Amino acid sequence: MKKKRIAAAFMAVVLAATAFSGCAKNSSGDSAGKEPKGNTGGEKVTVTFFDKNSGSKTFDDDVAKAIMEKTGVTIQVENPSGDPLEKLNLMLTGQNYPDIVLMDRGNEIVNRYIEAGALISLNDLIDKYAPNVKQMYGDVLTKSRYTDGKNYYLNNWYGVDPDASAGVLMRKDLLAEIVGKDRAESAEPFKLSEFIDILKKFKEKYPTINGKDSIAVTLNGDDKNYEGTIYGMYGMKTYYQTEDGSLEHRAKDPKYQEVLKFMNGLYTAGLLDKEWVVNKKEQWVQKLSNGNVFCTFAAYWDTDAANTSLASTVGPDAQFYSYKVVPDDMDASRTTYNGRSTLGWDAIGITNNCKNPEAAMKLIDFLVSEEGQYLMMWGIEGKDWQMKDNKHEPSEEVVNAFQTDFDKESLSTGIRKWTWFIKNGYGSDGTPYDMATKYKLQPTAEFANKSFGESDEWDSADFAGLEPAGSTPEGLKWQKIKDVYDQNFPKIVDAASEDEALSIYKAMIQDMDASGLKDVESYLTKAFQDRMKLWGTEK
Repeated sequence: MKKKRIAAAFMAVVLAATAFSGCAKNSSGDSAGKEPKGNTGGEKVTVTFFDKNSGSKTFDDDVAKAIMEKTGVTIQVENPSGDPLEKLNLMLTGQNYPDIVLMDRGNEIVNRYIEAGALISLNDLIDKYAPNVKQMYGDVLTKSRYTDGKNYYLNNWYGVDPDASAGVLMRKDLLAEIVGKDRAESAEPFKLSEFIDILKKFKEKYPTINGKDSIAVTLNGDDKNYEGTIYGMYGMKTYYQTEDGSLEHRAKDPKYQEVLKFMNGLYTAGLLDKEWVVNKKEQWVQKLSNGNVFCTFAAYWDTDAANTSLASTVGPDAQFYSYKVVPDDMDASRTTYNGRSTLGWDAIGITNNCKNPEAAMKLIDFLVSEEGQYLMMWGIEGKDWQMKDNKHEPSEEVVNAFQTDFDKESLSTGIRKWTWFIKNGYGSDGTPYDMATKYKLQPTAEFANKSFGESDEWDSADFAGLEPAGSTPEGLKWQKIKDVYDQNFPKIVDAASEDEALSIYKAMIQDMDASGLKDVESYLTKAFQDRMKLWGTEK
């Protein structure tokens, strides 16, 4: 029996030594005798990295090679090869995940990984090996702490993004015909009554375009990317916050009924596309591209594909530009069109499968640093950009190539192909980290930024992710409430009259209350208050 135990222990050691493990020393023969590289303390290591956004991309471009050369780390990217969320769930179930995982920060999968112990705490690693993380992230580290006060991931696309987002997008050429060229090129806000009058004049002037019935306003009913516009127009946020600080469903905001009256008014006046509810993204883009649509509600970049099509088939001015519309009785500084989360889109964490988390953190610290950011987002110094008068200056060829064919240039150069630990805003020399989209703005982006000011900016991170988990009693109630809301909103908009719309609204609120809305609102309020305590702030 003793011999069997010794043999079993010996086999366990052999298997552990021979099995593939993340962050392991590179034992390939070609590394023998080479000088240590990078910031991993002389060890050549391999890090496996799952990136939900990577698609089928391979880590072999010039930027990828430069990252590995500078850090001494061989990076093996594991692609989703299908639905990223499904793969993340399968990896968690089988505990078969790589060294680093990049997930959707707003999805419940992040908490599942944390609660299962799949993500390790990063705090000690950051203290010992990551000065750039501390400097670049600042209070974002505080705001991304888990309920136990520890950091289990780092944010991607974090920090303040001052650029405009949601807006009322109108075809500039058609708008100029109605209000004049100077007004169409002005960033001055339109009053709501003025905007509705413009829609009516468009329908009168163009009952049909190219043999098709004209559409004053169409929406993407599937993605609901219109919400930022209709709620931002009325100065609303994710939840309605009462005077005592409690959170209530947005539908209970006093301004919400004004939103419903506005939307229902578009429908009853024949200004809203009758098919808006069933429009999938592809259908919506196709309608915008057909040339018979005047307006939509979205972020300015949502219409890029349609704008490209219209510019080639109709003309350069036949593009959707983002304008600010303000209710007649409201100050323009009170709109909230530009709600952006400073906590970004993704969560990137080191898993408990990583055998060398110190090396992984040193790699991360390089990518987080300004040098790493400019490498990923600008490319190779001397080839893609140069320093001129102490500022980063991209080559004109690269800038123009991104303007012409964004995806092709990214894949061929590696610039902006790998977007990890990306910080919004500008580097220490005043140039934007995101060179491809912000160094030379498209006219539509430049105009959107002029149309919306700082007063529209608000941090949606305060309210993001407060919802109860689906398996909890509050979570089940929340799902019922969401179902009631989602089913009734289109009915309210498409009601035959304003009175009917408000009647459906009142019935909806009653159904939401009956589904346990007060219990969920109490949960949301407590979660919000706990978050503010965790962050050390008061709201």
